[in-house]
Amino acid sequence: MIEEIGVITAVDKDHIWVETEIKSTCGGCQAQDNCGTGVVAKAFTPKKEQLILRCHHSAKVGQKVKLGVAENQLLTASAMIYLLPLLVMIVTALSAQYLLPLIDLQHELWIVGAAFFSTFITFKFLKKYANQPNKNRFQPKLLAILPAQDDALVVNAK
Repeated sequence: MIEEIGVITAVDKDHIWVETEIKSTCGGCQAQDNCGTGVVAKAFTPKKEQLILRCHHSAKVGQKVKLGVAENQLLTASAMIYLLPLLVMIVTALSAQYLLPLIDLQHELWIVGAAFFSTFITFKFLKKYANQPNKNRFQPKLLAILPAQDDALVVNAK
């Protein structure tokens, strides 16, 4: 399970709005001060992502939550969004290269157009597939609501 910590920004009766910070890979690199990419990454402000999650527990604004996504779901979503359109584009281009001359369309732009059109249709299909109500398996899950700062346990070391 890949986990992330977020902060609750709003609470409704059975939903919470959680804001997470999108981290770049430069943030964890040891050489970020001596790297040109690290300097450029620091120049841009960190981006925030806001999620709406169903929550039936009591939560307060400002409280931190732990979110999680299963690795297999992340790998499936990545394969669908990266590999499937690429494979469709390659198969369409190869098929169009041999089939379009049969109907007297021999210019290479027809092949490129067919490949881009099929890739576009694939992306539209994937967007529609991912946004189906019963396909929320790619959404992050609320794992835990962490205790608020006020509720922290005070331990006196003697």
